[in-house]
Amino acid sequence: MQHHDLLQQASLIQSADAIEMLKADHRRIHKLFQSYEATHEPAMQHQIAMALFVALEVHMQVEETVFYPAFAEETTLAGYVLVDTSVEDHEQIEVCIEELQGLEAGSEAFEATFQALRLMVEQHSQHEERQLFPQAEVALAAQLEDLRDEMQDLKDLLLG
Repeated sequence: MQHHDLLQQASLIQSADAIEMLKADHRRIHKLFQSYEATHEPAMQHQIAMALFVALEVHMQVEETVFYPAFAEETTLAGYVLVDTSVEDHEQIEVCIEELQGLEAGSEAFEATFQALRLMVEQHSQHEERQLFPQAEVALAAQLEDLRDEMQDLKDLLLG
């Protein structure tokens, strides 16, 4: 089964709301990192890494296009700072992904950068789940289902 099919299948599962959808993405991304660690076959690692990059790119685009702007509009200055931090995290993650795409999977440089990416992504997810999401749950309470639908449409579009 191609990584594209796996992502497509995963996005068919309906989340309760926008925040649940983003948390489900976090779990899926975490599982991809675990799968990568668990396999030692280069071809399989390469496929998992590619699926991971796609999952991250789609997740970040959905957050930046739909979720962050909606939250930024309804939040306080403190919440705005959280969005800013998250966008900066995304920029670092992007740079890391671009670097990995230029390296040979399985090489020492790839492994070191891949571990750095994993750490970045895990810290970013924790930051969102502990700080940003609880505030967004309150600020966006009335919009969470509509935002989920908007985010799902964008995901479907991005995954073609």
